[in-house]
Amino acid sequence: MKNNAFTRQNYYHEYLKKRGVNLNEHLDITSIETHTTIPYQEIINWTNENLDKALKVGYVPRPYSTDDNIRQAVMLQHMGFNEHNTTNMNWGLDDEDNEALIEMLGGSFFEAINIDKTKCLVRVLRYDPGHGIPLHSDGFGGFTDKFGEGNAKRYFVAVSPWDWGHFFQLHDNMIHHWKPGYTVEVPYHVFHCSGNVGISPKYTLTVTGFTK
Repeated sequence: MKNNAFTRQNYYHEYLKKRGVNLNEHLDITSIETHTTIPYQEIINWTNENLDKALKVGYVPRPYSTDDNIRQAVMLQHMGFNEHNTTNMNWGLDDEDNEALIEMLGGSFFEAINIDKTKCLVRVLRYDPGHGIPLHSDGFGGFTDKFGEGNAKRYFVAVSPWDWGHFFQLHDNMIHHWKPGYTVEVPYHVFHCSGNVGISPKYTLTVTGFTK
């Protein structure tokens, strides 16, 4: 009799094969940490002052998820990912919060990453110890729902200083030991995951916007 857990994992392995995802093929990434500085403590303080406005969600399909993203979420749920290990607090989907975050980051940040700050979505994500976001690819659904289709890019930006158990994996690149402001592009449909198995909250940003 087949092990159910193995069978559930195998579904995702087969799915990745069909998508042509191979960890043995290296993905080159370029960080732009030396060109960006962010007011990380101000951002963290702002989230603490606005806890009542945070969305608290686990890894589940969203109303704007693509069919492919829904399939990923269903397979991950069957493997055991749920609200007990994937919950985050996030801010930015509200227009007022998005504008506040854009203002805090400042014009020089958006110049450095070549993003039009008038058409971008900035979200702060806080993962407490024991939580993370499992292996997935982005569909940019929340962004396109707000701003429409176009030449959009997404960036991962570290907010809190790197600490015990904080990591971000972008294809075969395991990213850690970052400083606040470490920024790297997350190419469309490239698989990645992120987690916190440490002892302090992990704060990061996703910045999605149209290139100038």
